[in-house]
Amino acid sequence: MICNPASGGGQALATIRQDLTDFDAEWIDTQGAGDAREAARTLTDGLLIVVGGDGTINEAVNGLGKAGFPEDVTLAIWPTGTGNDLAATLAISDDPDEARDSIRQGRVRTLDVARVRSDRVGERFFINVATGGIGAETSNANDEEMKSRWGKLSYLRAYMEAARDFDVQEIKLTLDGEERKVRAVNIAIGNCRYTGGGWLAVPKANPEDGLLDVVVIEKGGVGEILTLAPSAFMGTDYLDKEGVFSARATEIRVETSPGGLEFTADGELIGDEPAEFTVIPQALKVIVGADYVPEP
Repeated sequence: MICNPASGGGQALATIRQDLTDFDAEWIDTQGAGDAREAARTLTDGLLIVVGGDGTINEAVNGLGKAGFPEDVTLAIWPTGTGNDLAATLAISDDPDEARDSIRQGRVRTLDVARVRSDRVGERFFINVATGGIGAETSNANDEEMKSRWGKLSYLRAYMEAARDFDVQEIKLTLDGEERKVRAVNIAIGNCRYTGGGWLAVPKANPEDGLLDVVVIEKGGVGEILTLAPSAFMGTDYLDKEGVFSARATEIRVETSPGGLEFTADGELIGDEPAEFTVIPQALKVIVGADYVPEP
């Protein structure tokens, strides 16, 4: 078990430890950035339970990726973060009793993972969603102080602040070799569906189809952005609305002008250099909840 003791303010740790006492497991508390990644990369088989939020899960996935995604490792998550966006796609509740039951019931699916390469970070992996533009600015603005003060509403608050000052950007997308130029305020590349504490960033993403979904909000201006926001936060598919472009591909390259769109993957900074995203099909066994469906 890899646990981030700071996740969600650390209030649930005592209960979680008690609930999982009968697991024959090594418990590793993270102390800082990179600890979850380094702990996960040493695992070659067995069940890896990550107790934390999306950032801790992302670190663990990167550790497993550095180890080549060992086929005998199964990932389970006990969501204790503020957003818990991966858990939303996997139908894992943040209710302690339900999260525990999902792990014990052991419904295992083999999911795709995404790999991103850029000059700044080299090679990174993510299982959920990468965002550029307002989505990335929201992640950067939504610091621990804001999360502790506003909880899930912190994402919406940070989003509104980012949308107020964000300028449209010129982007060149290359989707499986086909180029497309767009003017965008936000781009999301998803293996799963949610980001930003419940924003339905990639409504039709299927983490088992061997493809990545890309959704681009092409219109600029606060008014247009706020028109889409209620649908996204209410979990409603908005892909048919004017000013939204969506597609699927196995390889996606994103290029912007210098100082253009900055990307985050699962909330972790990638940068604003040209980035190449590739799907790794059927890479990782993951425990899912009873209501999980691959195709939304």
